[in-house]
Amino acid sequence: MQPLAYFAVRGLLGWLQFVEQSDRAFMSNALVLVATGAAHCWAVVYALFIAIHTRAMRYDGYHEGYTEHLPFWVSWTETLAVASMGIWWAAGFTTAAIRIIDDDAGGLPVDGRDVNVNIFVKLMRNPKLHDGLAVAHTISCVGLFASIILLCIAMGLMKGAVTACELCLCFVSIGFALPHAVVACRKLNFQDEKKEDAIQAPSPAAEAAAQEAAALGPQLCVILALADSPGHAYMWQNLAYLVSAVCFVAAVAACGRNPPKVGDAALPPESGEFFTCIALDAAASVALVICFPHLNTWHLWALFALLVVLFAAVWFEAWRDILVDLLDPLLVVRSDTDKALPGKQRQHLRRASWATTLLCASVALWDIMLHPVQEGLFEVPEDVDDGLPDLWDQNTMLMLRWRQSTTPGESELLAGAAEALEVETEELKTQVFLPEHRLLLFKVDGKQNSTRLPAHLRWKAALLAPKGKLGKVADTDFPFSLNVTLCLHAHASVELNKQKDSESSESHEEVEMPADFVKIVGTAPGASSAYLAGCDWWTQTLDSFYHVHEDDPHDEDAPKGDAATVETDEDTPAEGGDLA
Repeated sequence: MQPLAYFAVRGLLGWLQFVEQSDRAFMSNALVLVATGAAHCWAVVYALFIAIHTRAMRYDGYHEGYTEHLPFWVSWTETLAVASMGIWWAAGFTTAAIRIIDDDAGGLPVDGRDVNVNIFVKLMRNPKLHDGLAVAHTISCVGLFASIILLCIAMGLMKGAVTACELCLCFVSIGFALPHAVVACRKLNFQDEKKEDAIQAPSPAAEAAAQEAAALGPQLCVILALADSPGHAYMWQNLAYLVSAVCFVAAVAACGRNPPKVGDAALPPESGEFFTCIALDAAASVALVICFPHLNTWHLWALFALLVVLFAAVWFEAWRDILVDLLDPLLVVRSDTDKALPGKQRQHLRRASWATTLLCASVALWDIMLHPVQEGLFEVPEDVDDGLPDLWDQNTMLMLRWRQSTTPGESELLAGAAEALEVETEELKTQVFLPEHRLLLFKVDGKQNSTRLPAHLRWKAALLAPKGKLGKVADTDFPFSLNVTLCLHAHASVELNKQKDSESSESHEEVEMPADFVKIVGTAPGASSAYLAGCDWWTQTLDSFYHVHEDDPHDEDAPKGDAATVETDEDTPAEGGDLA
């Protein structure tokens, strides 16, 4: 929902700028570019995370616990991005609160109250506080820039071939991040600005390039990240993506080489740029909702209705004046048109960038809408019974191990689990109850709600911070579900140990388990035996299913002594033989 809110705010502010373009324009300086650039960088980081996880799930070995196979710095890069955005939000809200509460700070004193102010007003007007907020904005922008670079490197080092969309995404991301990094680093000046030699002159090239990159870069990154979701692309599609990325970076470089305006002049964007930005905002939002159906809820439609109302309100001058007053420090009286600088080559490249990014968005939306993930494609139909047991779905192999100091009953454990999963107790069914190992295996029965996260993910989140009944009994160090692959590896180690014991006279009571088993299950007393007991239940249930079906032929009408039936049984391996 956060990226949708970002695109909504972008669209609303762009619409306000369009209707006010004859009188006002948003100011442009290094501080504003750094403050808004952090939000734009966050959108680019979001797009890179989408691309990385999409790549991970496309290749074998990444489907089961695929996040463990990602480069080690991806997890703490996510932490860095979240921390940077937290700093940005704190600094932004503090700055906005100061401007709203102390709106007369920039004016001349009228009476004694404007001179003899209290300690809180003095604090709000303290130059050091404002310098600290500016530094916080800059640090957040630098942190997000570092996240972009690290994620691009991670994408290049991951398994599998790099797709055209991923290559274009990295190209656009770096082209977006570099000018913002230059502007942010120039703001990190901790010297005394009262000294003339310590004051840095503005960098119009970097600021102009950053402005051009922020106009289309975040939307284009999200669209390119989602363009890989269908899992394939034709040659002409890849060509369209590549041309749009090259034109975008070329337009950013052209603006850096030949800025479109003088210094910090406040000029509204051209009509072509405005309509391109609005179209890309809409295209990116639609693509997000199509690729992530869980976002399509009544909350989304309520926010969309609110956005339509705000767009309509901005059209009327009386309502628009309220927003103009709130944004008065940023939405200033526009500069004269003579502040715009000529540049024929630059303008050609910018228009080419607008046209190709619109083409890229159209192609990506066409592909996403033409090849959507069918609803219920990976779900077993309710009216079809193929006889297979529920042994391959994590939602049917949830585990709860209680602490040694407690002795809860089976019904009490199911009630606590139902409370944590926010479902009725009747929807939970026991698979096996093992009091000697303090272990309960259970499943969520019935069809899952497609608008909610899968049950095993909600159960994992519940065990990270258990509350209520679950918090009193749950052993949070034990795995949340049974991993079939881990069970197969563990049983292989057990059988290998038995074979070694039979060949030698010595016997080993403790089996040396694989490193991934120890990492996931842990070294707590009884944890390994409890997990292996769950694995034993799984293998026994699977074996009993296949043995029953081998002894009971499907064709009941065929005579038992039929030669054709006997020949088929001898030549065809039993179902599940590959698993054995």
